Amino acid sequence: MTPEKQMGRELRTIVEIEQDFCQLAYGVAPCAAALGVTGDRKCFNTLATCQDPEHYTPGKLTVRFCKPTQTLPAVPAIPMVVDVSTAPTEINPGGGGRDSGALGKRARVTVTFQDAPHSDIGVDPYVAGRGYRPMERGTFWSKWLARNPYYNGRVMRIREGYVGQGLEDMTTRTYLIDKIDGPDTKGRVKVTALDILALADNDKAQAPAASTGELITDINSSSTAAIRITGAVAADYPAPGTVRINDELITYTATTTISETEIQLSGITRGTDGSEAQSQSEGDRVQRCLRYENVRVDALAREWLVEYGGVPEGFIPWADWQAEADTWLAQFDLTGLITEPTGVQDLLAEITEQCLFYVWWDERAQLIRLAAIRPPDSDVPLLTGDANILADSAELSQDPGGRWSQVWVYWGQRDPTEKLDRDSNYRHLRVRADTEAEAADQYGEQRIKKIFSRWLHSEAQAINVTTRLLNRYRDNPQYMTLDLDAKDREHWTGDVVDVEHRTVVDDTGLPVRVRWQIVSAEEKEPGHSITYKLFAYEFKISGRPGYWMPIDAPDYASATDEEKAAGAWWSDENGFIGEDKGFSWI
Repeated sequence: MTPEKQMGRELRTIVEIEQDFCQLAYGVAPCAAALGVTGDRKCFNTLATCQDPEHYTPGKLTVRFCKPTQTLPAVPAIPMVVDVSTAPTEINPGGGGRDSGALGKRARVTVTFQDAPHSDIGVDPYVAGRGYRPMERGTFWSKWLARNPYYNGRVMRIREGYVGQGLEDMTTRTYLIDKIDGPDTKGRVKVTALDILALADNDKAQAPAASTGELITDINSSSTAAIRITGAVAADYPAPGTVRINDELITYTATTTISETEIQLSGITRGTDGSEAQSQSEGDRVQRCLRYENVRVDALAREWLVEYGGVPEGFIPWADWQAEADTWLAQFDLTGLITEPTGVQDLLAEITEQCLFYVWWDERAQLIRLAAIRPPDSDVPLLTGDANILADSAELSQDPGGRWSQVWVYWGQRDPTEKLDRDSNYRHLRVRADTEAEAADQYGEQRIKKIFSRWLHSEAQAINVTTRLLNRYRDNPQYMTLDLDAKDREHWTGDVVDVEHRTVVDDTGLPVRVRWQIVSAEEKEPGHSITYKLFAYEFKISGRPGYWMPIDAPDYASATDEEKAAGAWWSDENGFIGEDKGFSWI
């Protein structure tokens, strides 16, 4: 008997796949399918087998699977699961980590199934009336793939818990199916799924969408007459707007429909936004641009994910996003022009790096989170080697290549049609350098981070970016991996924790309390232990971060310790408030 069963805690894993499933009954209006007319057998209520596509009404059918070695759950489940292998979300605040992109690493799960004959009960609504025995025809997965070839992007859930728990009480992680391999010669099928942010991958989501309209006639460089476009409808070019033809940007104030395939743009201004008016030729493509003026970063990220990435709005806790941005990102109202289709992931990478925030998929909460690079706003829990960290699991590492001694921000884009990373395409450059870090008695070298921003439009924004990024990355980034017992599983990706462990000590060898952020969390042994990767969270600055305070806040001398830790007061000319070291403006 396994230890879990001996302790009355038998583990259970349930895999759910949401397949598309027609909500109509075969031959019942409005379904017009009929045996002998539209087919010689009934469909399987899937689009690939539908005999009346005009009235196909998609819904969802949840198919559940479990491990054959488990006590079967109360809900129907097919005992085919062999293994569930996961790779967790890994966040990359500020885009500083070199092992992943600005959006971090995607959560991924691979589920291995053992294929076998199946009765079709639960997946075929008409199984009782078939003229054959399903168990004698094919296997579950060979039949399922034939009936459901359009599985990409469908939901797969992994539920983990214990015997006796309801589905809603189990830990649930949600993914989108990416591919299915098999069955192989041993009857194994592997289903690979990614987190919801996969919808924003560059090969799936572009903003703006590619425009197909083309010029009907030549136009010379000085003409401001209405522009006629073929192969388009008015909705493709909403007014007022901006279009790009080759390397010229043109604004217009109105769109008029001429025919089913022809429209006209009027109120023309040529060579706008730093571009030059040019002669254009018949057949040249007319690309719609996206213009943003003073739009805050949270609204930009939401628009790109929902409108261009197809992410369901229910996965975005919008009120939480707004509250975070109200406090920490209010200064980042952005202005910019996107002149050609650009991957949503690339766009998000630009503004997360430049505006000091990050987004990630929270597998447990099944939500896309947004957080600013900032100090924590509440008491931070303490993890210790005695009470929480499993023996011999803590390891430290550093990434010298992730250190920066200078941050350069180019801003004030001259011509949006030019390459983003061309120095000469920007009017302004803001440089912040830590010369002490570059001195021979410290690191002895320059490490320069360059940021090219089409979005920032003020000196204050550029100063904010250079200051806060250098504060965080002026020293070698430090990482720690450790394992915690399942009793501490409430700690998860994005959380901030303090760690006190013998691996981190002061110059006398005494363990010290250090602040870290959890950048990934993986329950490698469900019900037993969780492996965490942490990133040193301390801002490397001489003072402490403080907060704007209410008008009735006390003065420093009469403030409580808690108020002193979270508030902000003006320091004296030596940087002190009373006997304490003052705060730093970040």
